Amino acid sequence: MSDEPPSDTPTDDTALSTAEPAVPTVRTARESDLPRLLAIQTAAFPAPHRTLLRNGVRTGLALVTTEGPAETAALTRDEVPASAQPVGYALFTVDDESVYVAELAVAPGHRRRGHGGRLLAAVAARHPERDQLRLTTRADDERARAFYGSLGFHEVRTLPGYYDGQRAAEGTDGPGQTDGVLLVRDLE
Repeated sequence: MSDEPPSDTPTDDTALSTAEPAVPTVRTARESDLPRLLAIQTAAFPAPHRTLLRNGVRTGLALVTTEGPAETAALTRDEVPASAQPVGYALFTVDDESVYVAELAVAPGHRRRGHGGRLLAAVAARHPERDQLRLTTRADDERARAFYGSLGFHEVRTLPGYYDGQRAAEGTDGPGQTDGVLLVRDLE
């Protein structure tokens, strides 16, 4: 019989850690979040609109998702401690009938963990009096289109040349412009 522990037994102190699991929370973006949000925006978009993001944060039209210790889950959305760093954001505008999500971005190391869906749900929940949630994505981004489709969005129309100028920002050559697709989810 061997003196070695069974293979499923932790053998180092890190495996025995009792740290709280990260629990995602959504809250209103704060001015102090801007450096982190600008970094997320730069990682997500080839031609980031920094002024748009700054204005959204200053006017309360930006929500962030954070990953913090489990005890923050019991707090209301705007009581989450400043130490809970944003890992994603939704930037939006509101009109008489709908909410338009201008930007939805999640930091690369935090994607595919439900942050995007959580942000969209929070935007909709904050505006129950609106009929629709709208957004635009690149026509050539099949993954984004599938993601939004899985959340109940449907494609309304193609917007020819919507992303004009992004090819240059991306450093790619080629004819034509990148079309956008307007997607809508009914909130009623």
